[in-house]
Amino acid sequence: MSRLDLADGLRMLHDAGSDHGFGHAEHLAFAWSALDEADNVEEAIDVVSLTIRHAAALAGNPKKFHVTMTIFWVRMLEHVRAAHPGVTSVEEALAVFPDLADPSLHNRHWSDINDERARRQWVEPDLEPMP
Repeated sequence: MSRLDLADGLRMLHDAGSDHGFGHAEHLAFAWSALDEADNVEEAIDVVSLTIRHAAALAGNPKKFHVTMTIFWVRMLEHVRAAHPGVTSVEEALAVFPDLADPSLHNRHWSDINDERARRQWVEPDLEPMP
């Protein structure tokens, strides 16, 4: 059972925000925080998913939440953390793996990530496997 809950997720989401809105960099910072606090990657995925789903619903756009995209980004960050154990921040992760800064990185792995099935559930990449 996950020890992190929606309150934890909302706190991390708030801390990751900036005066410029909540774009790709802020999403990465949020997911990084979840990985820092979670016991494992699955727990991080759970709290990130719960929080983004909640925030999208509150904003009146529940379809904004995308399961495959959310899992992809958390797993990509976890991959960088595992491959580079000395990396302790998103900024350092971007330095060792600059492709993380590209919000369309997922397009290397899926031909149609906007498919409704991929939005609702995890879909394995059909172009390039994840690292």
